[in-house]
Amino acid sequence: MGFSTLKEMKIRLAAAILAATSAFSQPTLPAPPQPLTLDPTRPQDVVATVDGRPVTGEEYQFLAVSIDPKTKEAARNDAREILKYVGWLRRMGAEADRRGLTAKNPLKLQIEFARIQLLSNAVTQAREYEEVVTPFEQRGYYQANQSLYSGVKLKLIYFPFSTATEELQAKRKAEEVYKKIQAGADFVAMVKEHSKDKASAEHEGDFGELRMGDQNPQAVKDLAFSLKDGEVSKPARFPNGYFLLKRTGSVADPYEKVKDQIFTEIKQKRAMEWVEQNRKAVKLEMKPESQSKDPQRVAAVLDGQNITAADMDLYLAAMDDKLRKTLRSSPEEMLRGIGFMRRMAKAAEEKKLDATGVVRTQLELMRLQAATNALLQEVQQSMTVSEAEVKQAYTDNLKYVSAAKLKIVFFSAAQDNEAELQAAQQLAAEVREKIQGGADFVEMVKQYSKDPVSRDKEGDYGPLRITDDIPAAAKQAIWVALKPGEVSAPVRLPNGFYLFKLISFEEPGLDKVREDLTNRLRGAKAKDWSNSLRGQVQVSIVAPKPEAAK
Repeated sequence: MGFSTLKEMKIRLAAAILAATSAFSQPTLPAPPQPLTLDPTRPQDVVATVDGRPVTGEEYQFLAVSIDPKTKEAARNDAREILKYVGWLRRMGAEADRRGLTAKNPLKLQIEFARIQLLSNAVTQAREYEEVVTPFEQRGYYQANQSLYSGVKLKLIYFPFSTATEELQAKRKAEEVYKKIQAGADFVAMVKEHSKDKASAEHEGDFGELRMGDQNPQAVKDLAFSLKDGEVSKPARFPNGYFLLKRTGSVADPYEKVKDQIFTEIKQKRAMEWVEQNRKAVKLEMKPESQSKDPQRVAAVLDGQNITAADMDLYLAAMDDKLRKTLRSSPEEMLRGIGFMRRMAKAAEEKKLDATGVVRTQLELMRLQAATNALLQEVQQSMTVSEAEVKQAYTDNLKYVSAAKLKIVFFSAAQDNEAELQAAQQLAAEVREKIQGGADFVEMVKQYSKDPVSRDKEGDYGPLRITDDIPAAAKQAIWVALKPGEVSAPVRLPNGFYLFKLISFEEPGLDKVREDLTNRLRGAKAKDWSNSLRGQVQVSIVAPKPEAAK
């Protein structure tokens, strides 16, 4: 299967380069959403069919809440598109089964891991829901944990630093101001004169309420709670600056305000204790490490089951990259987690949670999504790409595979400082006008740029490739908006504004990008194949019964 036109191929490849994609992308959705009428009093009414298979109102609701949020957002909550997606997953899953993919590792084990993890979560949530908490227990918990429901009111003076020299200056200034306050100077007056925290300085230094359960650094909380009302701390060093804190009062939540929160906290605490008990109950015996390379040697015994070295490799292969890196050096932690999830899954099955509507639907979709990903990977690897197609893709996408040689002028500004941002943007616009009016770009670099590295090289920056880890706004400006010799409009990035001057694109040569282009072409062909399967899905919305429409 090939591309419809070379132009279409160019668009697809450029989009693949410019946008981050998942293992498979969803096709563009049609504009008009399809309404679906659900009568909550008639959950078993058939509301739609997918490839001739009836879908009741209850089943549709289970599907709608079980689909991952990104897919649901892509479908814009359109019932027809949600059902078409489910139909596509089922077709892909059936094809994966037909090819025997789901019966082979690592996919077989991946599906099993996902299943026991989902059931573990379900049984833990059920345990939390079933836990009984009496008002007496809630009151006792409140009295025993008063610090969690109380806080302190603070004012602060902030002396920032970012270099060793600035740190020394900030420390001296903080000590100087502290002495003035100890001698009787008004704290608010010192705030207005010295504090560099704009948000609090505009409110006489008020930081608001600070509680032990807040996300602020523990050292800040410890310092604040160690003060008495009205007391000012000595200069305290934190990673971003020195602070003077003044405790201006205390606050405490009444029981009636937090009793519902306490109810939830107790339930969650007990559920986690139950989880920990079951985790500790896992029986695991790790065998001494051996020099033997025999894959069938017993590496551990998990709840009475021998685990071979080959089993360990299979477990790791079935995990995602992040988890694999974490657990490769912690086999005991990995096996204990597997043993725990197996126990939890068994408990869920005993409660028949796997047969309940939402969980059953989640299990089905989880299996189908894993099978779909595996199938697409196999299909992509099997796609044939000719040398002529690779050469044509190189020609059509030359700009995107080339490295950009640039010069820049950088105008720094803090992301959280609107005044700085506006000033930097205005200055960048003024400098661009000067350049367009004939001013030398290098002279503007020397005069205005705040990036010392590129400034010392007359603004030279890069070369950059579109696959480099740089913000999307920069990629858009360099590879889409600019032609060689042109200067961009001010581009806002996390640390300020940039003017980019594109000097040229350096061609890499076909041999350097042949493998990447081949993989992208295979991916595009696999997507075509996948979309053709999706296009075959037949969805029909069933008109509501007259009595249900009233």
